[in-house]
Amino acid sequence: MAIHEGPIKHEFHYQPHTGVLTAVQTQATEDMILARNAELRKNPGALRDLGQDEEGGSWGRQMASIPFIMFQAAIKAGFDLTNTDAKYAAKEMQRFLATPKGKRCLVQATDTRIYTGQ
Repeated sequence: MAIHEGPIKHEFHYQPHTGVLTAVQTQATEDMILARNAELRKNPGALRDLGQDEEGGSWGRQMASIPFIMFQAAIKAGFDLTNTDAKYAAKEMQRFLATPKGKRCLVQATDTRIYTGQ
């Protein structure tokens, strides 16, 4: 049985001989998002900092584009990405982006530090 909710697909597999029900989530756009991230890392000028040409200078930068399935998997793996303490959540995001899976989500090849208020 499969259920589609937008780009997320939920599949349920029941094995009668073992009585085990397995749920699998997939995101058809995951490979496209990761491929775009790889292209953006190759072209450092493709993304501009927010406010780059404004008085006072830059005030924001996109660091990563994370497919929802990978975001959920990171949370299950122990990364506290939804913590209500923004500084702590930013440190957890930095920790995730330092992993091999997290590095695939980066859109900037250099200066991938996240501001943590310190």
